[in-house]
Amino acid sequence: MSEPPNVSNQAELDSPTKAPAPKPGYLVQAVALIGVIAITVIITLWVSRDSEQSGVEIVISAPAPITFQVSGEVVRPGVYSLDGEPRVDDAIDAAGGFTVDANSEVLNLALPVRDGTKVVVPSLDESANDTTQLQSALPNANNDQQTSSDSTDVPAITGGLIDLNTATKEQLIALPGIGEVRADSIIQWRANNLINSVSNLLAISGIGPSTVDSIRDYVVQP
Repeated sequence: MSEPPNVSNQAELDSPTKAPAPKPGYLVQAVALIGVIAITVIITLWVSRDSEQSGVEIVISAPAPITFQVSGEVVRPGVYSLDGEPRVDDAIDAAGGFTVDANSEVLNLALPVRDGTKVVVPSLDESANDTTQLQSALPNANNDQQTSSDSTDVPAITGGLIDLNTATKEQLIALPGIGEVRADSIIQWRANNLINSVSNLLAISGIGPSTVDSIRDYVVQP
């Protein structure tokens, strides 16, 4: 006589197979990973948007060109503009160079040309005392006090560099920022003092550092 089937074993065989339930720890890790990825994406998009919105374009403007006039014994007299820090030699080149009658020996070609200046090239027939080298069209270009009696036009610098100890009143007036009143003051001061440096002029009333700096390129430096 056969044994009756084991009801417990038969129930296990007849019941459908069930997958094991996931452990709670795995769910927490998965949710955390998804959260990290989402936060990373949000931060990346936010930073990218801010970078586009806050972009600043820096524009550096070039310095304005120097405009000056060239006249006298040059090929093409006229008004010219050059970039940078042009010298008298550059101004002459811009005007086509010297003519055959130009007296170039009386010019200091190394002098700087400032904006609004006038370079006049004399002829061979003109004497050194009558030649015009550089004329500033910018009166009162310094910050020092200047009396109303000073000329509003700065006369021309004649010849080469000026010796402050021997220069005439006209030559002193030709220096940038000096004028007639300051020229008289220099002549009076040097009557009892030797000018062995352009900085000595600071001892003269009415002449300040900016005036001294403006004439350094035009006077003899002992």
